[in-house]
Amino acid sequence: MSNATVGSIILACNTGLGVLAKSFYDNGIVHKVHVVDHAVYPTSKSWYSDDDCYDSVSDLVENIDVLLCFEVPNPSNILDWSVVEACKRLNKKVILMPMYESTPYPIPPQLMPDKWIFPSLLDKDTYAQHHRNGKFIPVPVDVRWKKRTTAKVFVHNAGSKNSQYMDRNGSQVLLAALPHIQSPIKLIFRSRDTSWNIDDERVDFRLGDAPYEELWDEGDAFIFTESYNGLCLPLQESYAAGMLTIAGDRHPVNTWLPKQSLVSPAKEFIVKNDWQLLKVSSYNPIELAKMIDYWYGEDITQYSISGKQWAESNSWSEFAKVYKDYLNE
Repeated sequence: MSNATVGSIILACNTGLGVLAKSFYDNGIVHKVHVVDHAVYPTSKSWYSDDDCYDSVSDLVENIDVLLCFEVPNPSNILDWSVVEACKRLNKKVILMPMYESTPYPIPPQLMPDKWIFPSLLDKDTYAQHHRNGKFIPVPVDVRWKKRTTAKVFVHNAGSKNSQYMDRNGSQVLLAALPHIQSPIKLIFRSRDTSWNIDDERVDFRLGDAPYEELWDEGDAFIFTESYNGLCLPLQESYAAGMLTIAGDRHPVNTWLPKQSLVSPAKEFIVKNDWQLLKVSSYNPIELAKMIDYWYGEDITQYSISGKQWAESNSWSEFAKVYKDYLNE
């Protein structure tokens, strides 16, 4: 197949899946879309040309050669795989980029994707256990880089409390670490919820979402000791933006982030969600506080430069053709 028209059912909002889909569209990997609404975040249909948007799933399927699914075929209903069935009937190819913690499995044989793209080594390893072979292709990053020189202003994006299953973003452990942090840091804590109980004059609580294009402009360091997942766009973006990135020392994050800013898990355990076994990492708040104190006031210039170099080697200019070739095979 050459010059295949690739379509996707996508979210168009300031969430991980929304930003992911937009980057694939902006870089010419996805050509046609059907936009569905997020339950909470507002939809930004201006992200997509009217000529490339179809009002119905059936119209989208009729006008594409390949359906590329980010996490699930239909993000408005993760259990609705009818679009895959429609593609199969019309001999359209289906390619799935799974997120092991969120993609329902097992998949009925008649709905099995034709090909798989793994966005992280953890996803690749997980589906290899199910004998599903595909191609690991890193998700490129495209954010503004700024040289950071001294770690004084720290940033945390908590998101919504209802997305904090097993303290996914590390928000609870960060709040528990605050009383143990000795340094006069400034902490920008962003969330969509007002219910966080934070009583610390060092914390600048920001309610709502920062515009995506401005998300990494402010701050020197990003704190995000996530407890599980494979692809983690906030960690990729903060590092690529030149920020010191404090995360968990867990696979696959520790295969590409510098080790000196990673916090060792205090405990690792297995949790079964509705379809997968999740290896969950938990962190000692005191150890996180020690890491923050260690870096406060330190020169992070070389770390910041290493983020720029990493971003250049993981850019769309490096991987757009890899994606296009794989989708067109």
